[in-house]
Amino acid sequence: MIFDVFPKINIFLKIIGFQGAYHTISSRFVLAIGNLKDIIEIKSSKNFSLKGDFGCKMEENLIYRSIIELKNYLEFKNIKSSALECLHIEVEKKIPKGAGLGGGSADAGICLIKINELFDFGLTQKELQYIGSKIGSDVSFFTSKYKSANVSGIGEIIEEFREDEHTFEIFTPDIFCDTKKVYLEYDKNIQNQKPDLLKTLQHNCTEKILSLYERKELNDLLIPAINTYPELDEIQKDLGKQWHFSGSGSSFFRLKDKK
Repeated sequence: MIFDVFPKINIFLKIIGFQGAYHTISSRFVLAIGNLKDIIEIKSSKNFSLKGDFGCKMEENLIYRSIIELKNYLEFKNIKSSALECLHIEVEKKIPKGAGLGGGSADAGICLIKINELFDFGLTQKELQYIGSKIGSDVSFFTSKYKSANVSGIGEIIEEFREDEHTFEIFTPDIFCDTKKVYLEYDKNIQNQKPDLLKTLQHNCTEKILSLYERKELNDLLIPAINTYPELDEIQKDLGKQWHFSGSGSSFFRLKDKK
């Protein structure tokens, strides 16, 4: 089984509170289907193995963690899970790390879907989203199969947003943005949210949002990211107004048909 995995972009990202130690958000996630993608191969093996340029220990990798959570859930449901111990998963990484594109979460979420199909475990979309929510804040979106969705909570509340599909151009500077550091910087100067603006963003289509608002208005993490990584400031100053900021960075994006 070989398949493509595409990143997500945040059309808007507003920080609206806290849930325990985590920030709660209101965001529009859109799947960015295009040339930028990871390619994953899953095949049977004598023992479990995971190969790819992940930049972390296997135990910390989101695909590995998704396998562990899937196994635990299957055992809870009294579904035989031994097939998971005989998988070789190889990932050709193209989605950059520390870029605000959710590449690791995408790999984990899509692997959950494909493995569920491959072994006919029969888990529902809601069950896969639940498993995804235990792995990372963006994983549930990728298990939903939605191409556009309003995402809230700590990433576990997914509401499909039906709209026209768009293609995007993505620019990722050679800067690794540490999400934890960016959020810590945000905490130093928490913004007061405007409820009317949030409602407008949640109900409007992506194209309209991007045409009406500038990147600083749409993403609460842009300024914290610039403060943490000052080199981003010069980059964003050189970009046109049609470019917007995804997640905690460092990627910028725009509608492909816009200049």
